[in-house]
Amino acid sequence: MLTVEQLLASSSLFSGLGQRELVALARTAQRLEYRPEEVVIQMNSLGDGLYLIASGRVKVVVPSPEGKEVILATLGPGAFFGEMSLLDDEPRSASVVAQLPSVVYRIYRQDFARLLDTSPSIARALLRELSRRLRRANEHMESLVSMDVLGRLARYLMQLAREHGEALGNGWVAVRRPTHQDIAAAIGTTRETVTRLMSELEASGLLTSEGKMTYIREETLRREGL
Repeated sequence: MLTVEQLLASSSLFSGLGQRELVALARTAQRLEYRPEEVVIQMNSLGDGLYLIASGRVKVVVPSPEGKEVILATLGPGAFFGEMSLLDDEPRSASVVAQLPSVVYRIYRQDFARLLDTSPSIARALLRELSRRLRRANEHMESLVSMDVLGRLARYLMQLAREHGEALGNGWVAVRRPTHQDIAAAIGTTRETVTRLMSELEASGLLTSEGKMTYIREETLRREGL
């Protein structure tokens, strides 16, 4: 695992800092560990800091009107979250829950605010990331409206492989698969439907699953859809 300084330097948010600033920031960062399904931040709580993922994977969730969990995004190593409530001083707009055993570093509000005031590179990087997430949210809403469930599942799996997968060098990409319930919460369907469609995709030879891993053909990732 990367050191705190290396993690900060590799992050799109903090890569513009000098070595002295990185070392100083690393000293203030608090290391936290979470088990799967453990809550990292709770929706409607006050923002105490920004979080940077060192290892593992988390999901950003909100409740639906029916009280079910809706997954807005999944984030892996190098990604950050929790910045919105630091910018607008409003309560957390979503909960963040560990999907895998995860290590994150918390950068406290006052330290992050000081960096924003003194480092234009962080402000620019933050704007880029917020813009990217807005585009992603728009794409997600578009897929819910215009695509059938199989299309939404295909897009989700390809995105998961691109962002969290490992190319094996033999034409396949390996990715630690979320539970079928989590996939269903991300694409707006039921767990039973996800299980059925995953079986259909495996039967077609486009992916295969073993235990908690799913393997997706690299040629599939180069297409627009399945």
